[in-house]
Amino acid sequence: MRNPLFKRLKREFVRDIAKYIVIFLFLALPIALCSGYMIGNDSMIRTYNEAIDKYVLEDGHFQTMFALTDEQVGKIEKNENIKVSRLFYKDELTEKDHTVRVYDMADRGDVNLWCVHKGVMPKSDGEIALDRLYCENNKISVGDDFAFGGKTYKVIAFISVFDYSCLYKRNTDTMFNAQTFTVALVTDGAFGEIGDGNLVYNYAYGFPTKTDEKQAHEKNAELRKNLYGFCLENSNMLSDFLAREDNQAINFSITDIEGDLTMMLIFGALIVGGLAFVFALSIKSQIESETGSIGTLKAMGYGNGELLAHYLLLPTLVTLLAGAVGNILAYTVLKEYLVGLYYHSYSLPTYTTYYNAKALIFTTIIPILLVLFINVFILIRSLKIPALNFLRGDLRKRKNKKVVKLSQKIPFMSRFRARVIGQNKGTYFALFFGTFFACVILLFGLMMSPLLDHYKEAVIKSQLAPYQTILKADIPVSDDGAEKLYFIQLTYGLDDVMVFGVEKTGKESKYLADLPLESGKVTVNNSLYEKYGLKAGKKFTMKQKFDDGEYPFEVGKVFANDGSLIVFMDADYFLTTFKDGEYLVSYLSEKRLTVDETYIYKTVTIDDLTSTSDQLTSSMGDVFVLFTAFSIVLFVLLIYLLAKIVVEKNAGQISMMKILGYKTREINRAYNVPTGIVVMISIVVNTLLSQFLIKLLWNIVVPLRMRGWISFYVAPYLFPLIMGIGFLSYLAVYFIESVKISKIPLSKTLKEGSF
Repeated sequence: MRNPLFKRLKREFVRDIAKYIVIFLFLALPIALCSGYMIGNDSMIRTYNEAIDKYVLEDGHFQTMFALTDEQVGKIEKNENIKVSRLFYKDELTEKDHTVRVYDMADRGDVNLWCVHKGVMPKSDGEIALDRLYCENNKISVGDDFAFGGKTYKVIAFISVFDYSCLYKRNTDTMFNAQTFTVALVTDGAFGEIGDGNLVYNYAYGFPTKTDEKQAHEKNAELRKNLYGFCLENSNMLSDFLAREDNQAINFSITDIEGDLTMMLIFGALIVGGLAFVFALSIKSQIESETGSIGTLKAMGYGNGELLAHYLLLPTLVTLLAGAVGNILAYTVLKEYLVGLYYHSYSLPTYTTYYNAKALIFTTIIPILLVLFINVFILIRSLKIPALNFLRGDLRKRKNKKVVKLSQKIPFMSRFRARVIGQNKGTYFALFFGTFFACVILLFGLMMSPLLDHYKEAVIKSQLAPYQTILKADIPVSDDGAEKLYFIQLTYGLDDVMVFGVEKTGKESKYLADLPLESGKVTVNNSLYEKYGLKAGKKFTMKQKFDDGEYPFEVGKVFANDGSLIVFMDADYFLTTFKDGEYLVSYLSEKRLTVDETYIYKTVTIDDLTSTSDQLTSSMGDVFVLFTAFSIVLFVLLIYLLAKIVVEKNAGQISMMKILGYKTREINRAYNVPTGIVVMISIVVNTLLSQFLIKLLWNIVVPLRMRGWISFYVAPYLFPLIMGIGFLSYLAVYFIESVKISKIPLSKTLKEGSF
């Protein structure tokens, strides 16, 4: 015989269809988002790891001040047991002041191979292949003309080169820049026609056998020392050495992909945990609203197991359906969209999708089991209550020992609202918790764009000079107003830090008049102070980049300067600390120095300083929009679901109020207004609390995952904006629940036990 309880399922589903739709969306959307991320990220990680061998990725590279002879290259290969490949490049400027790093295709025949995304590789000297992402950002199409250095080339291919999977112009840059920097490949003839003024003597090297991380680190440390000494012995200078393990252009993309996957799983777990909490309140509310029905069923002989199966069936079906739909969305629409976000940030090789069971387990099976476990736990505890208690509508295991008395001077409606809040304190606590979580996500999504704009403004204000030029040799400079600094780059923590020896300060200096210096101590800029807490009086030790040299310093002052990580000291202290040949010279000037380009090691302009915020805005803008949209949806769903639970829980009392003659408008004031009060208090408090949580996470996570520093900042207008979004969300819920209240029949309180 068919179980008669099954006849109630359709009626229960239709009655609570809005609740089940909300729960369905609440579960399906996070599953789709997390599963799509996991599938896409895992596939991209596998594609990246396979590409190391496929594209013959370098184990590192080094640069010398002057070119090495074939005999010197041979000695290095023999002495160090490595394969050295010439990989010279030339940095050229376009009419828009974009930097084009030009490589000779012939040099990439056996190392750092290219991947063609569209078109064919150059065959004539008038053709060029450009990085795919740069072309995308600058709306360049195959067949377009592209000019630099006084010559025009035809773009015939979009490519990516694996040693520039992330377009860092310099490894010391805070952020990559795919807006104004690109890698280009040309024929051997075209490369030779470009002037040698910006020629960089770059050499890639590879170990003969694969090494693990520890072996590679030890070999690179030894190789760095030996190359440094070898160059000095041969009247040369090692101007740069970068092992693959330290190369941001290679590693930043995969580190970001792996880190985002971890963060997304944590994000999904928090959402599902919150959903399970809401699920528990929902099922408990359903039991409370059907006490008479459950009591009658228990009195008729239905066992707890049958009732458990009945009340668990609909939530289970909705949960399974949400999991199925979430995964369908993940494997189709969202996976491609989320992967596309990464391809809008990084110059990755062609992508291959790999399906895996981990995404199904972590994003679907575990959340569903968690939700079902919580529902079973709540139901079993509730169904243990005797049938007589259900018939009486009394599910409390503990009696209230004392009722809080409210003064008669308080208006009746205010006292009534206070009672409503007291009777539903558990639900309102869930509402507070839910709005806190929603506010954190919403604030994070909204704060990033103004944060980057604020960072850009701070960097512009902190610019030392319109042009900062670092020379390869200490040659005479005749430009009027150019101020000389001594320069060396050291490492501290995970970062490369620029150290300047300053000759002029105060009234003698046009650019560093406000720089405070103390004899025998160093001055750190604001970014270094904030990231590492290097306040006045603190001692710290920086290391030489190319050997084991260590330099202890004591902080004297902090200089209000943002952007790069910088240490200042007076010139005398600098020259006694560092040996001749270890450092370079730098000049601050209003215009580009009139010196031979051969002697220029690096020129830093305002575009270089602001590239971080520009690139982050471009690459992460869609992610911010996604987070913001999702948090708003989450916010509205939470408020709606919890407000609905409050109304359902008090349906009997609402019916009684109608019998007593109260109008729908007055009942709204009694039940929806208290919910609105709690919502607004929760939004105000949680908006402020979420700032402190995000700042705490920012100061913990960003120093570990990001080189350089971006100061935490929340635009003041975001607080009223979030509160406004919360208020509008509640208004929408208010009108929906008003309709719900108007439909509660007067007879409900008299027919509570019918089913």
